[in-house]
Amino acid sequence: MLQFTTSERNKPVLNYNRNQYTLKRIGARTNEWRYHQRKCSSSLSLTSNNTIVFRTPSAHSCEKQYASKQIIDEAIQRMKKRAREETTTIPKIYTEELIRTRLENPSMVTGISYPNLRSVDSSLYRQRALNFPRLPNDLYNFKIPYEWTLGLRAEPFLLIDEFYGNNNQERMLIFATDCEGFMIPCVYALTTRKDQITYSKLFHHIITLGENRQGVRMRPTNLTCDFEQSAINAFKLVFPGAHVKTCFFHFCQSLWRKIVDCSLSKYFIHPDDNDITDQERKNASYWFNGAIG
Repeated sequence: MLQFTTSERNKPVLNYNRNQYTLKRIGARTNEWRYHQRKCSSSLSLTSNNTIVFRTPSAHSCEKQYASKQIIDEAIQRMKKRAREETTTIPKIYTEELIRTRLENPSMVTGISYPNLRSVDSSLYRQRALNFPRLPNDLYNFKIPYEWTLGLRAEPFLLIDEFYGNNNQERMLIFATDCEGFMIPCVYALTTRKDQITYSKLFHHIITLGENRQGVRMRPTNLTCDFEQSAINAFKLVFPGAHVKTCFFHFCQSLWRKIVDCSLSKYFIHPDDNDITDQERKNASYWFNGAIG
């Protein structure tokens, strides 16, 4: 039975009768394949479409290859195929194919002959990368294919793709979608900067999208955000009549980070710890207030 795999350099490898051959010469009617070990003179010929054995292998001048090598190469070939065609993670593909090889070849000592993940993951990731465009060198070369701008139901998902700033050096991407005729109250934005100008442009785009797509005029009376000053300033500029509130969740996060930085966490994590006196707990609040000003 003829089976084909690829080498580490993505060259074709013929597996035939538990031996491996590499392509030596392409002729008008036949293709000649030689044994993969160069010291061996064995070779065979296939038809030009590589489907039928035209000339059987000649005698081997070296020892035959162990069958386990072919089994492992076939497993790696399956990994490469799955890496190209599936979205399953590379480590999971490796594990599943390792288990499959062990189940199909119980007498094979896979622990010794099977390659570890680190030795094959780079080739698997290269195969997966064939399905994606090459990484761009700059923002101008970052082109988003049209099919990637759509959602699962082919609805528009990338709503804004804009260059702005001096010489169009900045870029903004805004993602959102409709769900059964209603705008999901969630917008994802990717920006190259996080200043007041960028946030103002972002909010104006959201206002325009709401009016054009859903007929919604945004006139908020209250706005909640984190403690980023540029976002707060942009909110006040775009929505002058709205009251800006800072997020309590982010406030607690910042508060706890400051407590940890001041090495005061032990006074809060173990409130029943008898090694800490009440006076120390009382002093901790003064120390913290002094630290944050």
